[in-house]
Amino acid sequence: MRNGQWLKKQAAGSELKGKYLGIVGLGNIGKRLGRLARGLNMNIIGYDVVPVDKEFSRDVGMLKTDLDTLLQSSDYISLHVPLLKSTYHMINEEKLSLMKPTAKIINTSRGGIVDEDALYGALKDGRLGGAALDVFESEPATGHRLTELDNVILTPHMGAQTVEAQTLAANIVAEKIIQILRGVI
Repeated sequence: MRNGQWLKKQAAGSELKGKYLGIVGLGNIGKRLGRLARGLNMNIIGYDVVPVDKEFSRDVGMLKTDLDTLLQSSDYISLHVPLLKSTYHMINEEKLSLMKPTAKIINTSRGGIVDEDALYGALKDGRLGGAALDVFESEPATGHRLTELDNVILTPHMGAQTVEAQTLAANIVAEKIIQILRGVI
C-alpha cells in the first residue's frame, strides 16, 4: 500500500486450521509451539529422540511418530533440536524428498540441521513449497544463494532479539557468575 497498490487478491494465503504441523524436537520451545498451534486448530505431529511427555501429547492432541512419517504427513515442519553429530544435516536430500511439494520447513534451532544445498535444490526445483530460516551453517549468511529464491524467508539469527530476551540472558549470565564466585557451581 505504501507504493500505492491494493494487492488484495495477489496476497492470498492459506488457512492454518486443519493443517498438519510437524514438530521435530519437543523440548520447551517445541512444546510451546505445540500449544500455540493447538490454539489455531492445527493437527500436531511430534518427533523426538527422547520420550515425549504423555500429558503434553494428550493436552494438545499430538500424534507421536517417527521422523519419516512426520515429514511425509506434515504441511509445516518446525525444527527445534540441538546441533549434534546425530542432527547435523538431519534434513538432507533424502528427507526433503519425503516431504509434500507444498510443505514448508522452518528452522529456528541451529544452522547445520538442514543441508542448505539440498534445501536450495528442492526449493528451486519446486519439490518443496517454502522455507523460513533464522539460522545458517555459516553466519553471517550474507550473499547466500537462498536469497535468490522467492519461496524462502531469511532472517539474520534474530529469534531472541527482543529487549526482554536480552535482559533475561544478561540476568542468567550474571546469576551464573555469582554462583561460580560462591562456589555453587
